[in-house]
Amino acid sequence: MKPNIFEALEGLQRGKRMSREMVKEIIEAALLSAARKALGISPERVIVTVGEDGSLNVSIKRLVVEGRPATPDELGLAEARKLKAGTSVGEEVETKVPLDDLGRIAAQTAKHIVLQRVRETERESLFSEFSGKIGKAVTSIVKQRRGKLVILDLGDAEAVLPGNEQIPKEDYRPGEHFKVYVVEVNMTPRGPHILASRNRPELVRILFEHEVPEIAQGIVEIKAVAREPGSRTKVAVFSHDRNIDPVGACIGMKGMRVQAVVQELHGEKMDVISWDENPEAFLINALSPAKPMRVERDDGNHVMTAVAADKNQLQHLIGRGGQNARLASKLTSWRVEVMTDGETKGEEIPVGDGVPAEGQATLTPAETPPGTAAPEASVPPAGEASAPPPEDPSTIAGGVSARGPEAEQGSAPGAGATEPGNPTDGGHESGA
Repeated sequence: MKPNIFEALEGLQRGKRMSREMVKEIIEAALLSAARKALGISPERVIVTVGEDGSLNVSIKRLVVEGRPATPDELGLAEARKLKAGTSVGEEVETKVPLDDLGRIAAQTAKHIVLQRVRETERESLFSEFSGKIGKAVTSIVKQRRGKLVILDLGDAEAVLPGNEQIPKEDYRPGEHFKVYVVEVNMTPRGPHILASRNRPELVRILFEHEVPEIAQGIVEIKAVAREPGSRTKVAVFSHDRNIDPVGACIGMKGMRVQAVVQELHGEKMDVISWDENPEAFLINALSPAKPMRVERDDGNHVMTAVAADKNQLQHLIGRGGQNARLASKLTSWRVEVMTDGETKGEEIPVGDGVPAEGQATLTPAETPPGTAAPEASVPPAGEASAPPPEDPSTIAGGVSARGPEAEQGSAPGAGATEPGNPTDGGHESGA
C-alpha cells in the first residue's frame, strides 16, 4: 500500500506544482535523514529508494567484519554469509531495513521534512510563476477588504491592492472580477508577496493590446498614455501601415473594442487620438475634442502654448478642473500653457471675467507621477476659468462620442477617426 504522504505529493504533482522526480527526491531526502537519526548510521551508507508505485525501501550498506560488529554499520561474517554466500571480510553487504524499525520519532521527522520541503517548493514555484507576470495583467477576484487594503485571489496565490493603487470610487466588493496590473513580486517567508494595481497607465495599454489585434501584431503602436484613474484617459496611437487607421482600429466596429476597455475600467472615459512626430500637431490632437486656433512652441523652455480664439474656446481647451490641458501635457511630455489670442498679443484680460489670469493655466507634465491626478492648485479654480465641455464633442472637433452601443447605431466603423498628423480631427472620445 502506498504511504499517504506519497499520495498527497502526487496530488501536488497533478497540479503541476511539482514533478514526479521532485516528489521522489523529497521523500528520499526525508527518509535518509530519519534513518540516519534512528539508526545512528552515516548518511553515505543509507540507501533510500522510491518505487514507481510509491513503495519505499530503506537499505544499509554494512561492512563485513570478523567477529561481533562494533558499530551499526558493521555486519558479522556469519550473518553476511546468510545473506550472500561466499562473502568475505572487508566486503560490503546491503541489508534491508523494515520501515517499522525506524520508529515513531523517525516517521514524524520524515513527515516534517517532507511537508517543509513541499511548502518551500510550492512557494518557489509560485514566486517563479508570478515573477514572469510582472508588467502584465491578470484576472483577479476580490477576496476581502482590510480597511483600505484589498486582498485579491489570483487562483494559485493572493495579491494585495493598496489604497494608492486603487481607482477612486471603485467599491471592490467580495466576489467581484476584474483585471489588475502586476507591479512587483517579492519573496517572503510566507510565500510570494504580489503587489497589484488598478490605476496605472500600463493597465490601459495592456487592455488595448488584448482587445486590438493590430496592436498585438505590431501594426499599430501605442505611443503614449496619460491617465487620471476613474475619470479620463488619453491614448496616442500610431500605425506602421499607411493603409490602417490607428484610431479606427482601436475604436473597433461600432466602438466595441474601446467599449470593452471602458467597461473593464468601470466607465472611465477614453480619448483615442493620433500620435504625430510634429509636437504642435500632436498637442492639437491631444487637446481634442477641444481645438485651439494655433499652437506656439518654445524649444528653449520646452513649452508649447495653445492659443484660444476667445474665452469660450479657452474654457474648452482647459477642460473641467483643468483636466483636458493637464492630460494633454502628460501625453505630449511638454509643458503646456493655455491662453487667449489677446493675451499672446499683450492685451490685458480682467481677472474674474471668466478667464484665468496669466500663468494660471500652465500645465507641466512632471507635476504628477504617471497614473495620478495632478494637484488642482496647478489649474484655475473650477468657478473661474473652467467649464464643462459640451455634451456632444462633435460640436467641437467633429468627433464621435461612443457612450454606448446605441450611440453608434448607423455609424461606420471607426467613425471620427483620422489619419495620423491631421490637426483638425485628431481623436475619438469614448465613455461609459
